[in-house]
Amino acid sequence: MSQPSKRACIVVPLSNRPGFTDDELISLRHLEHHLGAHDRAFVVPPGLEVDRPGFRIERFDDRFFGSQTAHRDLLFSPTFYRRFADYEFMLIYHLDALVFGDRLDEWCDRGFDYVGPPWIEHEDAPYHGNPAYEGKVGNAGFSLRRIEAFLRVVESRRFAVEPGEYWRRLREEHPAWRVPLLWPKSVLMRSSRFNNAQWEMARYSYASEERFVANRASHYYPEFNIADVETALSFGFECVPRYCYERNGNRLPFGCHAWQRYDREFWEPFLLGAPEDALP
Repeated sequence: MSQPSKRACIVVPLSNRPGFTDDELISLRHLEHHLGAHDRAFVVPPGLEVDRPGFRIERFDDRFFGSQTAHRDLLFSPTFYRRFADYEFMLIYHLDALVFGDRLDEWCDRGFDYVGPPWIEHEDAPYHGNPAYEGKVGNAGFSLRRIEAFLRVVESRRFAVEPGEYWRRLREEHPAWRVPLLWPKSVLMRSSRFNNAQWEMARYSYASEERFVANRASHYYPEFNIADVETALSFGFECVPRYCYERNGNRLPFGCHAWQRYDREFWEPFLLGAPEDALP
């Protein structure tokens, strides 16, 4: 992979629905106001027409739109990252995100391969008690990614599971009469073509891409560098924003995700155009 010639691009994936909702327009207004000096791109399906000044259009196959699973596949596609290979970083910005200032270069300088709002440990968090989320840094909807690092993960030929371990599990989980019938499958698992990161994501289709990155990216690329929770908190909030705000020293982060879903009332004073005396 050649060295990128540009620093960062803001990537805004759209749905296959035409037009923008009122809340999406608020999100776009924050993006354009605070990060208007940076390159920006809409990621859209082939048939969607969208025209907004300052955004270039990047079209991808229809199979990457229309559902959470389709979007997960987009964010795990080498084609997606290679389309932006001129850049060192991409900022994924869903239209349920907000940004509160131009700190993009600052966060690029931090040197992380991945940073997003942390899945904070709190009893009111929707993932409370789930070790696959709680206390980790994930959340793809507002996330900064080093493109080369993600390509190293999604194109890795490292085994998802060691073939010997896989064969041992098969023998333990199936009756003895069935084990010989599973031998061809075990043989396939000795090839990294079938036993790799792409295979794991396809097999565990229920898993979100962000959960995979938080828990498994370093398996495929051991140097993969994810921000710690406290650092990520100053990058972004998602749920329980009042608690996050206090924990962050009563300071806003760089941005947030799902602002209208989790305590919209907290965020409304910070929206562009809100009266200053409404601030907490």
